[in-house]
Amino acid sequence: MLEGLRRLYSGDFNAINQEWQPDGSVIITLAKEGEATIYRFKVKNLYGENEEVLEHEIRPVAPPKWGLDRMEEAKKHGS
Repeated sequence: MLEGLRRLYSGDFNAINQEWQPDGSVIITLAKEGEATIYRFKVKNLYGENEEVLEHEIRPVAPPKWGLDRMEEAKKHGS
């Protein structure tokens, strides 16, 4: 079982977003507070007998380098 789908079934997440697609599939995005990873996957026949994961990806949750640079600059000019 893919990690994202395992987390969905086990409830091992704090935030969920579901985007239902015209073909009947659903794109699910899961995140858990304190973890630097999100799970995004597309499933056909979710919770059904013939459930099929069509796409699956694990994304790091981190600001881009330019965002980190701006944060660092803001700290220098802070109170």
